[in-house]
Amino acid sequence: MAWDLIDTAELVGGELALYRQGDRSSGEVFMIRVNGLELMNGFGHQSETVLGEMAVAVAKVSAPHILIGGLGLGYTLAATAAALKGAGRITVAELSPKVIEWFDRYVSASVLPERPLNLAIVPGDIGAFIRGKDVGPFDVIVLDVDNGPEALVSPQNAHLYSAEGLHAFAAKLSPNGVILLWSAFEAPDFVVLAEGAGFAVSATALAAVRRPDLLHYAYVLEHDFGSRQKSR
Repeated sequence: MAWDLIDTAELVGGELALYRQGDRSSGEVFMIRVNGLELMNGFGHQSETVLGEMAVAVAKVSAPHILIGGLGLGYTLAATAAALKGAGRITVAELSPKVIEWFDRYVSASVLPERPLNLAIVPGDIGAFIRGKDVGPFDVIVLDVDNGPEALVSPQNAHLYSAEGLHAFAAKLSPNGVILLWSAFEAPDFVVLAEGAGFAVSATALAAVRRPDLLHYAYVLEHDFGSRQKSR
């Protein structure tokens, strides 16, 4: 079945496009592409769902404040909300106001039909948002912005995965807080960079839907202050 183009949104360095298959009576499935490349697809969101569940599982407190960078089709958010069961708080920072509009208008009815009371969705670049004066602290910061630690959606996202960017996130973590990053590919160079910046890194392989030969990855970053001191 062909994908129907619903809407587009301009970004610095490119364009986002929302596509749909089916209809409300038969069931709608959505996809977002960036510059013609698939960013996320409603047919294959199992690893995003696991990521949302992991966001709650890795938290060191029972009612965590979780920051999610990137709304997309909302599957990571929905899984996080379900795992929290009304506890804690969720803040989502989404670069494109259009993606928020798409989620509210088209996607949320099937992905997150009941908007949690503990949810705030804010428009803006997560790299700028995290540097806000009155932002945080967060028990878990989830980076679900690109297809991994490479700038795909916007060139400015490259800074998020630099040592300086990771330190900016770490500065807004609560004690024992963690950073959780989703990737469509294994990223050994990013692991080396993060460890060199003073983080302890662990990786979990996630099965991709409809592709048993394809693995996605979730990277957990904990700020290793001891290692950071040794590197100085």
